Amino acid sequence: MEINVNKKLLATLAAVSVCTLIGCKGNLPQQTSSQPVDQTFQGVLPCADCSGIDTTLLLDGDGSYILEQTYLGTRDGDQSFFESGQWVKNGEKIRLTKSDNQKYYYLSKGGNLVMLDIEGNPIESQFNYELKRVKPKKLIGEYSYMADAASFTDCNTGKQYAVTESLDLERGYHQVGVEGGTPVYVEVEGYYSVRPSMEDGQFDPALIQTGKIHFDKSKSCNMKK
Repeated sequence: MEINVNKKLLATLAAVSVCTLIGCKGNLPQQTSSQPVDQTFQGVLPCADCSGIDTTLLLDGDGSYILEQTYLGTRDGDQSFFESGQWVKNGEKIRLTKSDNQKYYYLSKGGNLVMLDIEGNPIESQFNYELKRVKPKKLIGEYSYMADAASFTDCNTGKQYAVTESLDLERGYHQVGVEGGTPVYVEVEGYYSVRPSMEDGQFDPALIQTGKIHFDKSKSCNMKK
């Protein structure tokens, strides 16, 4: 898919709403205060020739959006595509406009988004077209940092995420005392979204840390249970 670079996305994301998280408790070596949660929505939408489209949509406060779509179970395996553009809200409807002027429509419903057809009308189907607003939760994975690049691999799915907005994770990783680039087990309060990549014009799945973190170099994803 054609990708249009939106330079505004490289700026700090405007907070659309603030989620107040419970204060850190317990004997945790690394703790941090709550952070804003942006408008990220996620769900698996129906697909005619694959097992589903794993969809993540970020609506930025500056009117821009990033959309990640992963076509699951295709003949060539899982295939991921990114796009960006502008979004506006008209009543309860959200309109996304790509760089080629192609438009998508969603209906705001109970804090979530329901995909509409190409004319902005409800889709008459027994299948689920809803994207749910993501909320912070405890994520378990392995974090590594080297040469100003950080990544997080989810223990449950094996999917890798960029980490671009968390000095807390970077500091906690260095405190563990491992060689740069070594994956370290971590439990972190946060959620998954999408962000501009360090490579101009590209985008990455991203981990957004919002609360407490706990590194433990004696554990690994294979030992999480």
